[in-house]
Amino acid sequence: MTKAVIALILLSIYTVLEIVSYMPQIIKIIKTKSADDLSLASWASWVISDVCYLTYVLMESPEFGVIFTACLSLFFVITVYVLTIYYQRHNPRKKIRKR
Repeated sequence: MTKAVIALILLSIYTVLEIVSYMPQIIKIIKTKSADDLSLASWASWVISDVCYLTYVLMESPEFGVIFTACLSLFFVITVYVLTIYYQRHNPRKKIRKR
C-alpha cells in the first residue's frame, strides 16, 4: 500500500467518525428540546478551532477531500453550537416550571 492510499483510508475513517460522533448529540438536543447540560464555552472554542483549521486547510491544501472534511466538521460543530444556544434560551421545560 502506498502512502497516498493509507492517507486516503485514514481520511475516510476520520470523515465517517466525524459524522457519526456529532449525530447522537444533535439528535438528543432536538428530541429533548434541551441543551442545558452543554457548555457554550466549550462549543464556542470548538467553533473557533474548526474555523482556524479550515482556514489552514484552505491556505495549505488544495485537496478536495481535506477541504470537504474540514467544512463538514465546522458544519456539525456550528450546528451543535446553534442548537445549544437556541434550546438554552427557548427551553420549553423552563417555561413550564415557571408557571
